[in-house]
Amino acid sequence: MQRAVDREIRRNPAWFDQCWLIHDQPAWDGAAARRFARNRDRVWWQHYTDVAAHMRERDGSLPAQNESSRARELYRWIEAQRRQHDAGNLTQDRIDALDKLGKWLGTRRGNPDALWASRLEQVQRFHAARGRFPVYTPQYRPDEKVLAIWLHRQRTWERKGRLRQDRHKQLDQVVPGWTAPNK
Repeated sequence: MQRAVDREIRRNPAWFDQCWLIHDQPAWDGAAARRFARNRDRVWWQHYTDVAAHMRERDGSLPAQNESSRARELYRWIEAQRRQHDAGNLTQDRIDALDKLGKWLGTRRGNPDALWASRLEQVQRFHAARGRFPVYTPQYRPDEKVLAIWLHRQRTWERKGRLRQDRHKQLDQVVPGWTAPNK
């Protein structure tokens, strides 16, 4: 460590003085540190403010993915909010705030809950017919891809504690043993 510091001092003599200047400053008190800390709630509202400003500048249109790099970030944030809403993890105050923006849910192909129920039924029929769960192996079973990915996503959400309780109960009732991946 000492050699690295000595090497940096030889390269840039002012570097060591800058280090001392930084370390000679008094430490922040706890209140100041908390005031400047970024927490999830503050970050969420900052993103919301950025999306609202973007929409005001563009006559109420949502950010587009291909518009600019900043618009792409906002677009992805809106998509994340849609996923949180579909999973039932978005709080009511955030839903109300997003509703003030306009049609933030965007155009969807059908109802997400109906699609989920349809996939559950398809997995149940598949399991009943073949005695196993769908597996995604593109070379041998390309027809199982959609169901295998859907079931894998449910397992992932369950493992991370993000799967809605009602959906977890439905999966347990309709396809017992769904949490165990295929070997």
